[in-house]
Amino acid sequence: MEKRGGTKLETWISSLSESRFVTIVILGYMALFLAVSPLFPGVSWFQLGDFTLPVVNYYHTIMIPFALMLIILVGSMLKVYPRIMKIVNYSAYLVLLFSILGLFFFYPSWSVTADEVFQSIRDVIVVFDAFLVIVSLMVIPLRDSSQFKKIWGAYILILTAGISAEIAGIMGMFLEYGTLFGFSSIGFMSTFVNSVGGSDTFLANLLGSHSHQMLPAVMGSIIAIAAVVFRYEKLTSRWRWLVNVGLLVSIFGTISMSYVYWVSSFGTYQIPGIFTSGPGGVNGLAFDDLLTGIVGVGGMIAIAGIYTASRVSRESISLTISELGTWVAAMFVMVGIGYLIEFNEAFYSGSGASYDSAFLNGHMLFTFFLITVIAGVVVTIMHYGIHPRMSNYIASLVIAGTVIGSEGVLIYTMTLAYQVEAIGLILIVAATIMAPIAMYMPRDHPVAKTAA
Repeated sequence: MEKRGGTKLETWISSLSESRFVTIVILGYMALFLAVSPLFPGVSWFQLGDFTLPVVNYYHTIMIPFALMLIILVGSMLKVYPRIMKIVNYSAYLVLLFSILGLFFFYPSWSVTADEVFQSIRDVIVVFDAFLVIVSLMVIPLRDSSQFKKIWGAYILILTAGISAEIAGIMGMFLEYGTLFGFSSIGFMSTFVNSVGGSDTFLANLLGSHSHQMLPAVMGSIIAIAAVVFRYEKLTSRWRWLVNVGLLVSIFGTISMSYVYWVSSFGTYQIPGIFTSGPGGVNGLAFDDLLTGIVGVGGMIAIAGIYTASRVSRESISLTISELGTWVAAMFVMVGIGYLIEFNEAFYSGSGASYDSAFLNGHMLFTFFLITVIAGVVVTIMHYGIHPRMSNYIASLVIAGTVIGSEGVLIYTMTLAYQVEAIGLILIVAATIMAPIAMYMPRDHPVAKTAA
């Protein structure tokens, strides 16, 4: 009996380092804190304008573990060295622990320093994990050249987007340090910050670059991950060529926007407007928005080929449609609505300022937050496999939430009424809550291959 119990314990301990089990834990964590978010002070998601500090704090409580989940997914999918993955997987428990501590210690005035320490440790761990996986990915063309030749487009986009997200994360750490402590105590940093316009200018540039670079980098990685999960290497050469063209476009967009955000943060480059019109050239598209939009355009080019790959690989059609639908919805909001506002900035910065604030809030919640989360969640559960009955339930929630939510952003922008978008986001949260349950349930016929 003792031996049997010891065996069970050893099996359970061993499972703690398995990517699938760790992913279930992260998904469970995300589902829990999405569900209870309204209970926390100051976490009022729908309010005109940008996120408040309590909302930003809560947002990172969910999104940083989400980023780690994608790092683990890439490592599992591309078979990163087991020792590296064991380190990354075990570190996930520390990331969740420090995220929870950072959330609860955020509120009392006496625990500000402790909160800063907890969140900083969490951020450093995730940045280090990303570094380990990125370095491991660099040797794949040498270690498995045949596999690289089959998925070279997706591989390069995953690596490029990963490096871009890593840079954006480091920008966030600079921003966090500078906001909390300033740079005056570090001689060379103080000199550098003064050379680019002073502390306020430097921190404002870091904030803009960090937030605007991270989302396209993450979405770019999700596009490439989906191509691999749907096994686009099995396509005919014509379809595979189409997918690779789309991935190359996204790679170009990722590299271009990363460079622009780097030189505008750590240099004196001012991002210009293009196609300007109106008094003083107030109407026009910000150049960086054009570049980030190119990342999404690449996904739109690849979407037909990726859908075809999912049919060839006999993936769940409902989950496939729900995944690809999130990409279309993101482009509808960011380009279809966002670009329209920029080209009519004279109105939206004047008498229509409240509508601009509604779009700012609505698209932050939809595109920068929950549509990105559910796009990552769906491709994750398709990689690891879930109970087939659950796939249709989750897909139905995602499709309904995506359609209602994206239309809700438009209605919110036009009327200041957020309720329709709220319904869509609730459905997306419900799908996220179902994901860890679906992964934990026994699987008779997984909708995707099972990976450790």
